[in-house]
Formats: sequence, structure tokens, C-alpha cells
Amino acid sequence: AHRQRIVNWINATGGTSSAFDVTTKGILHSALHDQYWRLIDPQGKPTGVMGWWPSRACTFLENHDTGSTQGHWPFPRDKLTQGYAYILTHPGTPVIFYDHFYEFGIRDVLTELIEARRRAGIHCRSSVKIYHANTEGYVAQVSNMLVIKLGHFNWNPSKENQLDGSWQKFVDKGADYQIWLRQ
Repeated sequence: AHRQRIVNWINATGGTSSAFDVTTKGILHSALHDQYWRLIDPQGKPTGVMGWWPSRACTFLENHDTGSTQGHWPFPRDKLTQGYAYILTHPGTPVIFYDHFYEFGIRDVLTELIEARRRAGIHCRSSVKIYHANTEGYVAQVSNMLVIKLGHFNWNPSKENQLDGSWQKFVDKGADYQIWLRQ
């Protein structure tokens, strides 16, 4: 229902406006606590506005109205890098909160994730194919050039029959997340 209300608002602007993907933010709060199944909708798409209208979805974890400044609905601190791994490797227009980049000590992580997005050519309309979304973790191929794994299970691209080609691990943060780029 939340996603539909946001999409209705975008439609009312004639599709000329984007909106904060509050639905994805909310779902990530739970999903990254071993409820990764929340990251896939019944049609096999990402949840939130990014699954229906990614070119109009501004994905975010916090902003000046929620996080460190206001303390209203802050993103779980221990899940920040996982959350950014998700929004920076998926379609939509990801927004990095100023405080996170400059004051939380994760600037290098964010820079690395931005570089993965750049190298894979991910943009606001990139395709997403979700392979796994369960209690153990999440795996998706984005833009045919990047694979991301979130969670606690042992997985790599060679285990997936549909992922042809040669993949090189670009980021390895263990159980938090791993990213492979197509060679």
C-alpha cells in the first residue's frame, strides 16, 4: 500500500517527479535482520518504488528528517554498510546521507560501493534478477554486470546455473555483503 501511494503521487505529476522510496527504506530495516525475503515482491521484483518505477525512485537510508539529526526512524547503525550496498547496487537514484559520508567513518566503504556501481554501469533503470531472498540472505544480478549477495550463507556466482560468464569478486565483507563484477 505504501508503494502504491508513492507511485500514485508520481503518476499525478505526469511522471515528471521523483520521490523518496520510503517503502524500500522501511523494508530494509527488517530485511537486514535475517528477513531478506522481504526484498522480493510477489512478481519477483524488488520491493518499494524501485521495483515498479525505478527511474523515479530516490533510494535512501536516512536524511535530515530521519536519522542522526532528528533521531526519528534512524537506520540501524550496525546495518548501514549493508543498506548502502543494497541501494548503491540497485536501480533508482541512491542518496547518501551527508552525515554518513563525512561523520560515521564509512566514507571508504561508500566510495568503494560507488565505484562498483560505476564499473557495472548501473543506472536508475537497470534491470534486476533476484535469485535468492530468504531468511539466510539475498542474491541479485543487476544490469547483467554485477552480482550482490547479502547475508549469512555460502554462495558465489559459479553456484548459479543461469549466471554464465566469468565473475570476479570486487568487494568481500563476509556475512554482510559480497559483490562480483562480470569480467
